[in-house]
Amino acid sequence: MPDNSILMAGSTLFKLAMYCYFGAYFVYAVHTLLYRARWAGWLATGLLCAGWALHTGFLIERSKFYYEQHGGFLLPATNMYEAIGYFVWLIVGIYLIVERVLKTRAFALFALILPAVGMAYNGQSMSADPRELFPSLKSYWLAFHISAMFISYSLFFMAFIFGLLYVLRAWRSPVISWLDSRYDLAWLDALSSRFIAIGVPIITLGIGLGAVWANAAWGRAWGWDPKETWALITWFVYIIYLHFRSYSWFNAYRAAVTTMIGFVVVLVTFQGVNYIVSAFGKSSMHAYTEGGASSTAGIILLVLAALLLIPLALLFMPIPAAALEHRRDLSETTSPARPDRLPPPKRIGGSSSGEPRIGEVPAPQRKDEDGDAEA
Repeated sequence: MPDNSILMAGSTLFKLAMYCYFGAYFVYAVHTLLYRARWAGWLATGLLCAGWALHTGFLIERSKFYYEQHGGFLLPATNMYEAIGYFVWLIVGIYLIVERVLKTRAFALFALILPAVGMAYNGQSMSADPRELFPSLKSYWLAFHISAMFISYSLFFMAFIFGLLYVLRAWRSPVISWLDSRYDLAWLDALSSRFIAIGVPIITLGIGLGAVWANAAWGRAWGWDPKETWALITWFVYIIYLHFRSYSWFNAYRAAVTTMIGFVVVLVTFQGVNYIVSAFGKSSMHAYTEGGASSTAGIILLVLAALLLIPLALLFMPIPAAALEHRRDLSETTSPARPDRLPPPKRIGGSSSGEPRIGEVPAPQRKDEDGDAEA
């Protein structure tokens, strides 16, 4: 018999992780908007690392429970409560890596919104008790398939963040007036596109592993289940993004807006499709991932619809002047042999040596009151 004390310990770790995430977000906000002291930035990062470590402990404890219950390893992502928690854990982990590589906390307010909302939603609306598992979930393919899909979703979320910052900066929105001017459009565009370039092969692998899992569990590799169909739609959106980046008319502004559309499709695939299926009285082989208060279904669908309509409207609006200027700069600096190829962004901050990069992306740095590099 499984030891219920393991579940109790895991729930405690999850709550502590949630409080650390909330505290970290608050300190990041103070550090970004009000008080730029170096110690405040380190405190925010420290709280986030502590929350991530506690969250890791929760996943380990839940894995122990499933091991005792089923006699084998199972990824703790078998219901919506666990899936949201696992998704948040991956996003926070990737954020911490990016913060370390770029040496900046300037985008934390945007990048940590989804983890904060996800943890709050889990804490208020979801049941933490594990359910009796369907036979299809008692498979080692679960860990490979879900991990690949969620890692790609996390990378697409980071691309969405930098794409959103690109659009806000192009429109000269006062929402990001605090963002240092050295984080220019070229830097934001290059980062966003590289996250998608990494994420697309991973989601391709994830869909392929899902087909293998489906064949082993249900005797067919593809059945046009709603969740499968939306996963394929997500894949197509990002494949279209990569394809059209080779065309000059698909400028960086349209690419940034497409990253926004793509991540809304990710959210529909991950959560919204469960409610859409229920609303139309349809069934899904992935119904075991449903959960949460039904009263929130309508609100979630309305939010997703609004999030999708906003970038769609932006596609048909005139391109802002700053984005057009960025496009002209690219045209002037691009090789005549490949007029559609984006040049690597130029250095826009930091010292002349040892600057961290993601591909060709330089990491801008600022000087705080003590003269130390900080962002």
